[in-house]
Amino acid sequence: MGSYQQVLAGTPLTVTETFSVDGGPIDLDAGLPTLILTRPDGTNYTPVPTVLNSWVGPPARSTGQYRFVLPKQPDPYWLDYKLTGVIGGQSLDLGGRVEWVGYLGHLFNIDEFRQMRVAGSQPFASTSTYTNAMIQDTRAEVLDEFCQILNFCPIPRYFREIHSAAGWQGIVLNEPYPIKILSVTVSGAAALTSGFVVGEGGTLDPVSNYVATSWPAYGYRNVAVEFVAGLDRIPGRGRASAMLMAGQALNPAGFSSASSVSLPTGESYSYEPAEMGRWGYERHTGVKDLDRWLNRWAAARLGVG
Repeated sequence: MGSYQQVLAGTPLTVTETFSVDGGPIDLDAGLPTLILTRPDGTNYTPVPTVLNSWVGPPARSTGQYRFVLPKQPDPYWLDYKLTGVIGGQSLDLGGRVEWVGYLGHLFNIDEFRQMRVAGSQPFASTSTYTNAMIQDTRAEVLDEFCQILNFCPIPRYFREIHSAAGWQGIVLNEPYPIKILSVTVSGAAALTSGFVVGEGGTLDPVSNYVATSWPAYGYRNVAVEFVAGLDRIPGRGRASAMLMAGQALNPAGFSSASSVSLPTGESYSYEPAEMGRWGYERHTGVKDLDRWLNRWAAARLGVG
C-alpha cells in the first residue's frame, strides 16, 4: 500500500502522484501511465478516469506528476488505485487507497483546527509548517485510534464481511452499529438489499414482505455483505476531543510542556502525563477531558442506527 487519502462521502477527489528515480522526479519515457482501480472485493472499478499530464494550476504541474479525478461516492467506501508507467525501459508502479467516510462531516474541520491555541500560541495556523495534507493524514489516524479505543466508529465508515448462512437465522455482523446495507452476495449471486434488514443487536436478517424468511442458499462463508457502520455524527464533545488528539500528535512537544490548550470555541483543557488510572480508567493521552470522553463513550451502550 502506498499513499492513503480520506475524503468525505459525496465528494470527488483529485489524486496526483509523482514518478521518481533515485529520489528525483522524472517523466515517463512516453505517453501516460495506465490506471487500474480495484474495489474492496478485488474486482476492477469502472469507468476508469482519464489520466492527465497537463492541467491549469495552481499548483502547476511539476516533472513526473500525473493526475486523475475519482468520482464522488455517495456512501462511505474505498478504492485502491495503481498507476503503471515505463521509465528507462522498466515498469514502475505507484499506488494508494482513497477512503470515503462520514455523511455529515469529518471528525473536525481543518480551518477550525488551525485556530487551536497551545500555551497561548497558534502553532497550527502555519500552513507551511502544518500543511492541509499533514492535518488530513493525522485526522485519519485519529479516526483509526477512536475506532480502536471506543470499539465502534464515531462517524460512518465502509465495511465488508464474510459470513456463513444457515437456516432462518440472521448473521451477527462483527462491526457494531450498522446503519446501511450496501450489497449482499449469497453463494456468488448478488441479492437485492431490500430482502434484508438490520435487526436488533446488529444482525443481518433475510425478510420478505416484512416477514422473516430463509436465506437464498446455505453454506460455509457464502455470504459477503458490504455495509456502512458507525454513528451518523460524532457524539458529545467528540469533535473537540478529536482536535485535541490530532494536535497532540502533530505537536507533541508543545502539548507536553503546555499547562493548557484552548479550542476556537473557547474551551480550555489541561495536560497530565498518560497513565493507567484507578478502577480501569485509562488515561490514553494525558489530556484529561479527552480521556474522559474516550472512557465515557467506550463504556456507553448505544442503540443500533
